[in-house]
Amino acid sequence: MGPESEHTVHEAELVGILLAMHLISTEKHGSTTFALGVDNQAALKAFQSTLRNPGHHLAREALRIANQVQKRRRKGNYKLTLRWTAGHEGIEGNEDVDHEAKRAARGKSSDKKTLPFYLRKCLLINPAAVKRAHHNSQMEMWKDGWKASYRGKHAASLDESTPSKRFLKTISQEELGRINASRLAQFRLGHAPVNQYLKRMKRVDRARCPACGDKEETAEHFMLRCPAYAHERWALAQQARKIRKPMAMGTLLGLPEMAKAVAKYIRGTNRFSQSEENAQ
Repeated sequence: MGPESEHTVHEAELVGILLAMHLISTEKHGSTTFALGVDNQAALKAFQSTLRNPGHHLAREALRIANQVQKRRRKGNYKLTLRWTAGHEGIEGNEDVDHEAKRAARGKSSDKKTLPFYLRKCLLINPAAVKRAHHNSQMEMWKDGWKASYRGKHAASLDESTPSKRFLKTISQEELGRINASRLAQFRLGHAPVNQYLKRMKRVDRARCPACGDKEETAEHFMLRCPAYAHERWALAQQARKIRKPMAMGTLLGLPEMAKAVAKYIRGTNRFSQSEENAQ
């Protein structure tokens, strides 16, 4: 068929149906009743649509062949059934078909002369496949740029799977709420409103910790070392011990199991309560 940047799995399923119809059309004698088992519901639904979507030209060709066969066999009791078969389970010869499909994927294609006329030429390029390929290309470029950036490297130091959907799922937990989810994301990306960051942004005059007086309030200092929050940190350490992980930034900000405990710790310190009220 061509590269997946130009065609889709949906088209491949329709090509399979078209090839089956071609085999039926070459049967001059024997059975007049045929059943095609298809494990793709989208391909079956195509025959009940207006056939105007990308790839549906293959379904139109399959229907054209089916009509030709029906006209030739009007005298007989001709019947054709398309049915959904989950995973082709229980279909005799299924493993042989899989073997041949793998051979085709490696380039072992059939002789063009044995194919229906419609498949002897290059197929129309599927716009959906082109859009998907472009989207994937853009995503790869974005991922490379993100991984090379300062924020990307910082996030990767906490969670090697970054960028991934895991953290998005973590902060999307209903129990967290919008403010807690936002605060976790800030710590994760190095934007936590601690004084070290705020001084760099020229929002405060000093980077000193307002709770214990340490010369610099960093995210690590706030989360792991500040003695003013020892009581609140005890519950956080208990949760880390429960999942058998060390008290480290990677544990606190990189593991979904720690999200609620970290949010509770931040909330319990009241360190950012004023800014949270302003956000509300």
